[in-house]
Parts: sequence; structure tokens; C-alpha cells
Amino acid sequence: MDVFAEICRVRGIAAPSDIAKLSRRLDRPGLLESIALKNRLFPEANRSRGGRPSYFCFVRQNKDHRVHRKQVARQVGLSIARMFPRWRLNDPADLEFWVFWAGEVLLALRLSDRTLKYRGRRPPERPGALRPTIAAAMVELGDVRDGHAVLDPMCGTGTLLLECSLRYPRARLCGSDRSDEATRSAEKRLGGRASVRRCDLEDLDYPPGGFDRVLTNLPWGDQAPIRGPVYTKGVAKLLDLVDDNGIVVVLTPRRDLLEPTLRRLRARWTTTRVLVQGTWASIYVVRRESRRDASKDA
Repeated sequence: MDVFAEICRVRGIAAPSDIAKLSRRLDRPGLLESIALKNRLFPEANRSRGGRPSYFCFVRQNKDHRVHRKQVARQVGLSIARMFPRWRLNDPADLEFWVFWAGEVLLALRLSDRTLKYRGRRPPERPGALRPTIAAAMVELGDVRDGHAVLDPMCGTGTLLLECSLRYPRARLCGSDRSDEATRSAEKRLGGRASVRRCDLEDLDYPPGGFDRVLTNLPWGDQAPIRGPVYTKGVAKLLDLVDDNGIVVVLTPRRDLLEPTLRRLRARWTTTRVLVQGTWASIYVVRRESRRDASKDA
């Protein structure tokens, strides 16, 4: 499983001259921002092979097009070479640029490498299961630290909690899930590094402000069905569980469901777009309105 950062996109490429549209959207600041994100989230994937940085461009398409994918890869590579003339074109490369072509044409930088494919024991396959690369990104974006109390209230087989324990072994980890099978698997994978119990989100009885961080993969509605008011009352509960300096990190493609709730709760958030099994989703890093400000407005 790979993680990509979107750099730019265009509507489509119908003729060779249209490739220039993608090249014009590719600007130096956007490219450097994506590289900085890669360096921050996956430092272990960024060990240079020595000398000047190397790069390569790949194209993944859903069908054959009139314009050959190699033409697109070549043009993107030339655009990068003009911006960074000292870089080397090479495969394998330090930096992999990928063009995803299915209707829209999207250029992204690959953030992760194959060392993050699995952490510890491989979990059983479950619909909507989180991949370790995405979990690693969520932990870093959430600024988790040793000593933090961290909750995943829909932990599944424990991938997020496992990633937290590997990076921050002194964090205090709690997880829950509505599935008996999932919680048993999580307990086995975590080996006592987290407290895990079977519990629905609406039945969580932790005190308000009891956690420094809440991280979870919200149901998307395809493989993992949306049961009950997860995106309304459920998200409100997640924000209530963190203290005033706390952060909630969630993964979802359903901005249509999540953002109205965040606006209603006066939360502040940033997003990072990631490609998850062919679907573009967003990691939301959410900060709640302080309880003091909320009480003033009450």
C-alpha cells in the first residue's frame, strides 16, 4: 500500500498538446511542498542513494488513450528537469512522480516506500481496513508524542495503535471497536501495548477532555457501512474527548458528511489528500473550539 501527495491535476488529455496543461500546473513551490511532506512523514523512505537527487515519472491509466502514457511521462520529466537541472533521471529513484489518468489527470508524489507495507504481524483482511502507510501519516500529522493519551474508537485490528506504539512507546494507548473479531485481532497484534475493548462509539464512557489525541478511520460507506450518526453526533463526541490543546485526526473521503459538522462545532482543520486503494481521501487534522470560548458563547 502506497501513500501519495497530490501536486496538481487537469481535466483530461485528448491530444499531445494537452500535456502542456499538466506541465503548466506543475510549479516549483507545490513540488517542494510535497517533498517536504514526504521528508516529514516518512523519513525512513528518504535515504538518498548518494550524490544528486534522482527522480522518475510513472503513468498509471485505467485504459489505453490516443496519447501514449510514455509521452506524458516524458513531458512531466522534462518539466521537472527544467525546474531542477541538477537532478538525475533514474530508476530506481529518490523521488517517484506518478500520473494517475482516469478521466481527470492527476500528478502526485509517492511519499512512502515498501518498508511500510506491514508492521508486525500481518492482520486478517477486513473490509475498509487501514493500511500501515496511511496510519503512519496520520500519527505524524497528529503530532503524537510519548506520554500522550491516545484513543482510536474504531480501531479495527489495531493498525493505528500499533503505529503509535512503534513510534512512541511511552504513549498511553486505548482502542475500541464494535466487532469482537476485530478487538481480538487488535489485542493479539498489540501484545499488551494498548488497552482494547469491544464498544460502540456511542457507548464510550470516557470523561470529556480525557485524551491528548484521538485518531481514527471513519467509515466511508462502501466497504465499511455508515451506521447511525457517526458523522454528526459521533464526530462531536470525538472532539469532546480531547482536551483544549488536543487534536482529532480522521481519515475519510466524505467531506460532504464531515465538514458540515466541523463548521457547526466551530472546529478548525487542515487536510492532506492521500490515495487509498484507488480512491482519493483526506486526512483531517482537527482542533476543537476551546471549552472556555464555547462557554462564553453559551
